[in-house]
Amino acid sequence: MILSYLLMCILFVLLGTAIGSLLSMLPGLHVYNVIGFFLLFYFTMGGLGMDPMLMVLMLIGMLVSYAFVFTIPSIYFSAPDDSTMFVLMPSQRYLKERKGHEAVVLIATGALIGVMAITIFVPIFMNVLGVIWNIALANMHWIIGAVIAFMLLSEFPKDFGRHKNPLHGLKEGWKTILAGYLTFFLAGLLGVITFSKTLIPAGHAFQSLMAPLIGLFATSSIILNLISKYEIPEQNIPKSIDAKPKDIVHGSVAGSIGGLFAAFIPAVTAGVGGYMSSHAFAQQGDKSFLVSMGASRVVYYVGAIALFFLPTLHLRRGALAMGINLFFTPETVQQFYLVDAGIALAGIISFFIVIYASKFLAKTIPKVNPKTLNIVVLGVLIVLVYIMTSWVGLLIMSVATAIGLVPVLFNSRRSHCLAVILVPIWLNMSGITLAPLLGLW
Repeated sequence: MILSYLLMCILFVLLGTAIGSLLSMLPGLHVYNVIGFFLLFYFTMGGLGMDPMLMVLMLIGMLVSYAFVFTIPSIYFSAPDDSTMFVLMPSQRYLKERKGHEAVVLIATGALIGVMAITIFVPIFMNVLGVIWNIALANMHWIIGAVIAFMLLSEFPKDFGRHKNPLHGLKEGWKTILAGYLTFFLAGLLGVITFSKTLIPAGHAFQSLMAPLIGLFATSSIILNLISKYEIPEQNIPKSIDAKPKDIVHGSVAGSIGGLFAAFIPAVTAGVGGYMSSHAFAQQGDKSFLVSMGASRVVYYVGAIALFFLPTLHLRRGALAMGINLFFTPETVQQFYLVDAGIALAGIISFFIVIYASKFLAKTIPKVNPKTLNIVVLGVLIVLVYIMTSWVGLLIMSVATAIGLVPVLFNSRRSHCLAVILVPIWLNMSGITLAPLLGLW
């Protein structure tokens, strides 16, 4: 009886991993959008008469595979999400240098190590994590405020070299800084409006962030590719990756800590967590950075669900944990270890899926016209946004795209686009309400 149940659990993890891997190949499609529809169908069908734990394991397989496989479209199709935009510059440089597959392998390696870190160290330090959370909870608004301050201050300094005309140098130095702050202000304002008022149809309110995030991160990158000279050269597929062990270790440790910080703190994503940890660990070199972003991304997404099942915490962080909590409440340590094993299994399978998918695309993607590819990707995103959020979502996506183009055109940090999430949540936790002043109530 126990053996047959375990085999069913493995089957549902594999099913979720397969579904998540296929859907993650679609540029701009976030797994949380798909999971929302799976949950809606599950509730509508009255649970389908199945053990809720099986549904949980399938959803976890989808999440883990997304954390790995979305590396593919973010590099080869240039359609990032909020957690992969930090990796775009090094990975796109690798792509243009015919080393796109190498970038994928480095990110996937960091992701696999991140999964190992979750499955091994979270059970060991479960009591310590509970203590840390209790301390952080009372100071959450200060922590998020400090993250925002770090992001804004990170625009300094800007080194544009020396100019004969000091005023010209001053202008060039402040142009990108002010563009970054303008991006932060506009994205934050968009976030306040989105969080305060349901603009899309009420039945799809759980997709309210889909249009802003796709506009800020995905369509803005695609439009840049369309208006610029963008070619994908033939890619090399090396038999081995020339990365030093210290780069792997350094990147993995930095990324795992950054991802865990993001999993703990609301509104902080894997990109921000990984970027902050790279500063804290004095990280240098593209290889170490790519490994760290892979680890940070997985620990951010998957760590959140592990913390939800942790017996000493039950922390509801992330859309999946909140969705699962609607029909299932963890009660035993055995359930935690079952989820832990499911995460490990999905992670190992997803790693090999990423590697083989990257090899296939490395051979075929140069044969495709990049302009045509980006037009197709843009069309897919527009259709998805319209289906899930109606024409209002398209309007929001257009506004977000315009905001997302500001840092791209003025060479400021795209991290400021994350103000769409950070600002409204920080204001809410600080007890500050801007909605009445904006006429949203």
